[in-house]
Amino acid sequence: MSFPPAPKFVKKNHHVVPVLWQKKFSGAGDPGPYYLNVASGKAHSAQGPGDKMSEEYANIVFDELYRPSDRLEDVLGDIENKIAKGLDELTKSGKIEKNTKIDMAMLLALQACRYPERFSTLLDLGKYLAIALFDYRECPNVTVLNNALRAKGVLPGINFTSEDFERLRGSSEEKLAAELEAILALHGYEASFNPELIISSAQQVATHILGLKWTLVHCLDRNFILSDRPVPLPIGYGFDLGLTSEYGLRLSDPDDISQETLYPITVTSAEVDDTNAKVRARAKTWICGPGAWVHSL
Repeated sequence: MSFPPAPKFVKKNHHVVPVLWQKKFSGAGDPGPYYLNVASGKAHSAQGPGDKMSEEYANIVFDELYRPSDRLEDVLGDIENKIAKGLDELTKSGKIEKNTKIDMAMLLALQACRYPERFSTLLDLGKYLAIALFDYRECPNVTVLNNALRAKGVLPGINFTSEDFERLRGSSEEKLAAELEAILALHGYEASFNPELIISSAQQVATHILGLKWTLVHCLDRNFILSDRPVPLPIGYGFDLGLTSEYGLRLSDPDDISQETLYPITVTSAEVDDTNAKVRARAKTWICGPGAWVHSL
């Protein structure tokens, strides 16, 4: 029996927030934004995004043989490159035209749909699949089990706990066989929750965002920041965030959404601080912005 060629799989760290968006929060003449790890307190001077605002295997998908693939990461990258034109147009013209608005809505919608914590069901079902594999039942300890799974290419990045291992060792062959049969009947866990639904889901979320009232705001001092969770969950009927270090966006309950072109209104330092505080509060690990003052937030 011959198997199809293995899919392309070269990326370990997948960006949760696009690199191209992070770069929009750099200061004039700087190679990249200033970063703060809000979890550890570690501060970084102006530098490129690197692997910051990324997580291991956040966008990983598997083929029918459960081999890991970069397919979703590559598709998201293509979409983000198109969206970048909207950010570039905003920076250049200082306004949001109709087409740019669609780009912005898709950017925000993708963020809402791609956060890894939304995929806990996917990873849990993946664990069950691995637990059902008889090959690993005789591993002497959880470390050997994890190493075996990584070497096999089954769910790289997943770390079984001691409790998971005890469950595997304590399950009867009949129970494991029944569990495996139930999972395979679903054609694998991707049939239960396919990460590529991020894209189709984002299109629906973007439609909702486009139906909100948009207010484009301008910070003369270019002091807006970005976090690794820029869009709140749930989105609801409004939130504030920075689109670049210079421009921010307020979304709110619609009262008049007929405006085709959005021109900015200048906001005060207090209003920028209020938006930044909301963005900072949503952060999981990282925030970035155009100056070293970000380190004190």
